[in-house]
Amino acid sequence: MLPASIKIAPSVREALTEDKPIVALESTVLTHGLPYPENISILKTLENILLSQDVTPATIIVLDGIIYIGLEENIQNKLEQMLKNRENFSKLGMRDLPLAITQKRSGGTTVSSTMLLAHLSGIKVFATGGIGGVHRNWENSLDISSDLIALSRIPVIVVSAGCKAILDIPATLEVLETLAIPVLGWRTNSFPLFYTATSDYPIERLNDTEQFATFWKNHLAFQGKGVLIANPIPEEYSLPPEMLDSIINKSMEQAHIKGIKGKELTPFLLDFIAQATKGESIKANLALLKNNVQLAAELAKSLINKGS
Repeated sequence: MLPASIKIAPSVREALTEDKPIVALESTVLTHGLPYPENISILKTLENILLSQDVTPATIIVLDGIIYIGLEENIQNKLEQMLKNRENFSKLGMRDLPLAITQKRSGGTTVSSTMLLAHLSGIKVFATGGIGGVHRNWENSLDISSDLIALSRIPVIVVSAGCKAILDIPATLEVLETLAIPVLGWRTNSFPLFYTATSDYPIERLNDTEQFATFWKNHLAFQGKGVLIANPIPEEYSLPPEMLDSIINKSMEQAHIKGIKGKELTPFLLDFIAQATKGESIKANLALLKNNVQLAAELAKSLINKGS
């Protein structure tokens, strides 16, 4: 039985009842990733991509202590007004949900909390930009995202453009392996680096939706939990890795000087990169979000067709 604080939109409830494809969407990109009105614009764009594929969108967010799984028009209007007024939103991982509900706070859900809430609601597929992971200089801070723990515990398929480029990529991949989380490249043999389509890090490959649906059934049969589907950013939006690495190093230096860490670190770094690339990183971010949602729609439909 779901907690009373979770409200499932009628469209999502109908899709669950009738076994129709659904894709969950997180909300930190709205509350912490993009300014108004770009955040509302991308929300509508992503939901329309899913609707055009006959897939039900289930954007997940917390407003005044209520968790919404799917946004009805009145809730979307309320959210837009709150974003327009620059009201305060918390960044909510899975550990933060009980207190946020208790204190009737509003917040965007991260990968970990979106995975948890999608699973509790019966949703199997979730599209995001990039997962969190092991931060650079983790040896000094142990700054490791709970997204990795969520993937190891929650049976949800996460479609992303790899992990955020600001992270320690080799360390993140090592932890994913240690936690027995499958990392599968969508028609690629290398791990995508968020803004960059390819890398020197090899991963296993998936070629089509039928193969994916069969894999998911086998994965669950062997007691598997989360799966990361690494979907490269479209090549035309891919940014040069050498340029990005230099900018990321500078952003890390500035974060250290300013004493920025914890939940505030990722938004600071992404904003720094956006300014340094004169907005090119934002264009890339929007392109990979749309690309991931498109793939998530195909995967969600393949599960229905395969009866998984």
